[in-house]
This record gives sequence, C-alpha cells and structure tokens, in this order.
Amino acid sequence: MVAVQNQEKKKRKRKKLDAPEAKKKKKTAGTTKKLSDLNADEFMASIGQGSDSEAEQSNTSKIEAPKKKRKKKKKVEAPQSEMKNEVAESNQSNVEANSGTEVNGQENIPKSGNVKKGLSRLEEKDSEFFKFLQENDPELLNFDGGGDEDDDASENSSDDEAAASDTDKPDDVEDAEEDNAPDEEEAEAVAEEVEEEADATETPSSTATLVTSALLNKWEHNLEQKKSLPTWKQLVKAFHAAVVTAKGDEAEGLKYSITDPDTVNKVMMMCLERSTDVLVHHLGDVPTASPKWGNVKMSLKSYLSNLTELLGLLTSNDVLCAVMRHCKTLLPYYTAFSSLLKKLLKALIAVWGSKAELSRVVAFTSIQALVVKLPNFLEDILKKMYTEYTRCSKMMSSKSRDNIILMRNCLVELFKINPSVTYVTGFLYIRQLAVTLRSVILSKKEVESVYNWQYVNCLHLWVSVLSDCDACLQPLIFPLIQVMLGVVKLHSSPCFFPLHLHTMRLLLHLAAATNKHIPLIHPLLGILDFCATLHKAPATKPIDLTCVLRVTKGYKKTKAYQDGVFDLTYEMLLNYVSQLSQTISFPEVSFPVTVWLKKFNKKCNNGKYTGQIRIVLEKVAEVSRDITERRAGVTFTPKDLDKVTEWEEELPESALTKYFNNWLRIHRTVQAKQQAENMMAEEEDDGEGMDNDEDGDENGAKDSEDSDQEVEKEEDDEEIEPKKKKKLKSKKEIAKPDPDDTAASSVDKKSKKKKKKKMKESVASSTDSKDVIDPGDTVEDIVLSD
Repeated sequence: MVAVQNQEKKKRKRKKLDAPEAKKKKKTAGTTKKLSDLNADEFMASIGQGSDSEAEQSNTSKIEAPKKKRKKKKKVEAPQSEMKNEVAESNQSNVEANSGTEVNGQENIPKSGNVKKGLSRLEEKDSEFFKFLQENDPELLNFDGGGDEDDDASENSSDDEAAASDTDKPDDVEDAEEDNAPDEEEAEAVAEEVEEEADATETPSSTATLVTSALLNKWEHNLEQKKSLPTWKQLVKAFHAAVVTAKGDEAEGLKYSITDPDTVNKVMMMCLERSTDVLVHHLGDVPTASPKWGNVKMSLKSYLSNLTELLGLLTSNDVLCAVMRHCKTLLPYYTAFSSLLKKLLKALIAVWGSKAELSRVVAFTSIQALVVKLPNFLEDILKKMYTEYTRCSKMMSSKSRDNIILMRNCLVELFKINPSVTYVTGFLYIRQLAVTLRSVILSKKEVESVYNWQYVNCLHLWVSVLSDCDACLQPLIFPLIQVMLGVVKLHSSPCFFPLHLHTMRLLLHLAAATNKHIPLIHPLLGILDFCATLHKAPATKPIDLTCVLRVTKGYKKTKAYQDGVFDLTYEMLLNYVSQLSQTISFPEVSFPVTVWLKKFNKKCNNGKYTGQIRIVLEKVAEVSRDITERRAGVTFTPKDLDKVTEWEEELPESALTKYFNNWLRIHRTVQAKQQAENMMAEEEDDGEGMDNDEDGDENGAKDSEDSDQEVEKEEDDEEIEPKKKKKLKSKKEIAKPDPDDTAASSVDKKSKKKKKKKMKESVASSTDSKDVIDPGDTVEDIVLSD
C-alpha cells in the first residue's frame, strides 16, 4: 500500500508539471483522426509519443466502442429514464474497470460489487429489458471486474479497498448519496403493497372473476380498516365492469364480471363512500407531489374516466346528485388530468342544461367549485355555459320558463366573479347580437333571425348582468340599449307587439337599475293606438303573451289579443311614468304624455281602457303639482348635477309609484290564480285525450263497413237537427276518432270535428258578444316576472 501511495504522489507531481499538455490532450481526446487524414507533421508527432500515450490511445479506443453501441441501443429501444440511468451507470463502471485509465485526475479502481448490485436492481425493476440485454448484448452484463489480477487483489484485500474507496470519496459525493438513498420505511410499504397486489391479481386471464358479496365484504373491510391501495385498485376494475354493464356493452377482456344489478349498485356505492378516504390517505391534497403517484396514476385515471362517463348514463336524480357531489370532492385529482377535466366540465354543463332542478343546482355548485379551484378556466367555462344557455332557450313555454330563469341566474353569478373576464366575454357576444341585427336591417329579410326566443333570452341575460355591475362594465350598457331599441324599431306590425313589449320591459329594468333615461314613450303610445279601435272579431280563448313573440294575422284582430296587449302596455306605461316621477324635470317630461293620453281617451270607445287612462292622468297631474311646489324654493341651476341628484334622492315616494306598486301586486295575485286554472284545464284535456285514444282503439277493432254506415247516419242527423245533437252528444262522442283505417276518411273526420268546435264557439260568442269587462276587472298574462 505504501508503494502504491508513493506512485500516486509521483504521478500527481508529473500532472502539475504537464498541465498545459494535459489540457491539449483533453481537447483532442474526443476527436480521433484517421491515418489518411493526418499530415506529415501530425504523423511524425504521433510517432514521437511514448508508450504511455500509445497505451492511453488504445484504452480510449476501447472506451469509445461500447459508447457507440449504447447510442444505437437508445435509439432502437428508447427505454424509460430510470432504466437509462441504471444501464449508463453499470456501463460506465464496466468501462472504467476494464480500461484502468484515470478519471478526474485519479486512478480508477474497479468496483465490481457496485456494478453487480446495479445490474441486480435492473433485473428486479424491469426484467423484460434485462432479458433483452442478455439476448442481444451479453457482454455488457458479463462484468469480470478488470481481469484476473484485479480479482485476486480484490479477494486478498477487499477490506482495504473498501476503506480506500470510502476515504477517496469527497464529502459532496457522500452527501448526495445520502440524500438520494430511499427511505427504508417507504420502501418496505411499497414492497408490501406490490406483494398484496400480486396476490390479488393472480386470476386466470381467459375467464373473468365474478364479483360476489363475499368479495365485496372483504374489500369493504380492507378499505375501511387498512385503506389498502391494492384493494382499491381491484375495486376500480370492478367499477369499470359495473359501468360497462350499465352501458349495456359486451364485457370482453375485463378482469371482473357483474351480472346482478344489486351488485352493480353496491360496487358504485362502495366507490362513492371509500375512494375519497383512500386517495386522501395515500396521495394527499396534491397528488402529483406524492411518491406513490406513479403507482396510482393509471388506476386513478381509469376511475375518474368511468366516473365522468357515468354522469351521462344515470337517470335517477338522487344518484346523479350523489355522483356529482363525489366528483366535486375529487376535483384536486381531476386537475392532474387535463383531458378528464374537460370531459367532466362537459358532462356537468350537459346536466346543468337538461336535467331536473335539483340536478341543475348541484351541477352548478360543482362548476362553481371548479372555477374557484382553477380561476384560469373561467373564460372557457363562461363561453361553454353561454352556448348551452342559448341552446336551451330556443323555445319558451310555461314549463321551460323556470328552467331558463334558473340557468340565467346561474350565469349571472358566474359573470360577477371576475369583471375583467366578463367585459371581454360581454363585448364579444353583445357585438355578435349587434352584427346579427345589422345584417337583418341591411337585407330587410330574415327577420326570424332576430325575432326569436334565443335572441330575446340573450338580451335578457346581458340586461341582468349589467343591471348590477362594476364600473368597468359601464361601457357595455350603451351598445346594449342601442341593440334593443333597434329590435323594437325593426318591424312595426301588430303581430310582433308581444316581442316589442318583452324588449321594452328589459329596457325599463335596465333604466331603473342603472339610473339612466331611455326614451320609450313613442313605442308605448304607438301600441296604445292599436288598442284605441274596438275590434269585433269573434271571441277566442286568450293566450299567454308572456310565452309568445308573435301572433297570426287572424288572431291580431281578436278582442282577446287587444285586451292582452293593452294590459301589458298599460303596465309598461305606469312603470315608465313612475320612474320619471322621481326626477326634478317631471312636469316638463310628462306634458307630452298627458296631451297624447287625452287624445287617446277621446277616440277610444272602450270604457275599460279610458277609465284606466283617466286614473293615470289624475296621478300625473298630482305629481306634477307636487314637484312644481317643491322646486319653487330651489337655488341651484340644472348645471349643478350633484345638487340635483341630492334633491331627487330626498324626494318621497310619489303617488304614481304607490299606485303602480299596488296595481302590480294585485295583478300578480290574479295572474297566479289564472295560471293555476290554466294548468288544471291542460291536465284535464290531456286526460280526455288519453280516454279518446282508448275509445279509438276499441272502435278500431270493428268492421270498416259498419263504421262507415254509422258516420253517414250521424252526418244526416246533424244536417237536420244540429242544435239538438250538440246538446245531447257528450264530449267523448264528439272527440271520438274515425275508426276507418284509410287516410282519407281520417282526414275528413278531423275536419268535421274542427267544424263542430267552430260552431260551438260561434254560438257562445253570439250570446256573449255584448258583454263588456268591468273597469275593476283584471286580465291575466300581464307580468313577466323572473
């Protein structure tokens, strides 16, 4: 040993003296030239080198050979990063042992034990790659430790070499090795889990294992007591089989099979109850930072994918709500998979737009939690939910109105989260509405692209968003007002008065919320002109104008339509005048209104209409006198806007506002009662329709000849005594369908039924045509309340 140390000291001294030459050698060590490429000087210099340089060149040539082989193997096999590092370490130690060259200025001592340990670790972790090396390149695995002499030396002085190797290591290397050393407890836990998983997965690959109650009880015990991760993985595979069974697909290539529906429910409930606890126990709140993430990643991805797919398969609202709440608790794990997160968002939005009210609310809370978890997704979520809202709001009825209102309120809540994102999204979609309106105005065709419920509901949404908004959203109010005024002025036909009233209601709501004046008196008075002339068309059943945008040309001349339009217009007029009654300029602004309303009373022959307009004139005159007296002692001018605002805020509630609030409250109660009556009538009609269908099935079994004879007899009797037959016949007999199988006879029978109904309505209208509605009576279909 002393002789070896003396030799090392001499070599170190030589290296200090030959430092410049060593640098040149290092620069040229990586590049070797062929003999044909050398010039004369370089060839003579190479001949003049000593035996040491020849030995070094021979050794470096030996080192380069396996490096080239390794590069080719990396390109062909492309193993994982861990396997690459271990093979590189083993090859490097093998090369150093065989070469005997100097590494980092010191003589390298072969360490066959470390290389063998590395190869054994490689065989344990990836046996397939180790077999590949044995078949293709066994020389890399047959490491002898640097020759026979080195083996003898290692056998005689193993302890001394171990001590020398430990003393030769610098402190930084030792610290790095200590930091990289795995924790013994974690390694033991992982080894136990791998053994448990290997025992649990020992099943024949050709046949699937049937999930029984005993197996479920065993899993339940392991999950509850031990929170076993391998057991949870087996449960995930069974859950996948349950989802496949629920879809009705063929269960091929699955480890487990489920045939009993009760077992499917038990597996799903076990997953919903135990999965969160197991995942939190092993992965924590940040799953990607856990050391077990690589072991759980694929099973977790499969579970989340099946869970998302299950949202589109469930029909029970209770189970659907439970699954969505479970997904809400698993949002930290969904964030690790961007593709699954998008699928979950799509499924939640689909539930929010199509299911029952409770499911919609739970879906919205889950989406809201996702926005809080990932604020960067807000803009994308708003666009997708806006698209779903427009898709679901294409039609409006008494049944779908509540769902549309719920969706609108949910969107308004999301738009309040980030005003800057709301401004970008609002600018985009309000501009889209304006472009659509502009194209219709220029082409003067395709009015249906604007006059539809989808367009009106979009306007309603943005009015709700901008009614209670921050200062940064104020610039969007004026473009929205211009779009709605353009919608009102687009078509002046009385058939579109319901749409005009819907739009003016939105404008009044926006004006009251933002304290802005919107000129609406001319459109309102134009609609009242239509009601000034008394229509004598036959009486018909009034329709709900809150769910209608346009009517037919025949219906616009009916008295029911005239009454409905007048009541809605009267409400708008009261709302508009009551808002103006709280301003200092009301006497001047109300003057043209009073002049026009007096003209309306002169030319209108309907006592109900003139009586209501007379009340408005009285209230307007009273408020005008009050404001004139109050502002008589004012010292400021109209230029002092701040003082004007303070003076208007001190005004008490006007007589017009009190009258409007009382009138609106009474009409809402009457409207609620009449809507309930209409729903009862619709249900009765549906029940009669079902009875008629049953009677039609019974009559369809009769012979066609007998049915034709009966129809002819009925027709003859109706021509002789139409009034008596109408009194004697019951509703079911009138509504019976034609039992004849031919299409022509069925069409004739339907036309005859329509004629009978028209005759009944004409008789009723002839008896009640002289009746006039009392001034105190109210008409339904007035309020468009949210």
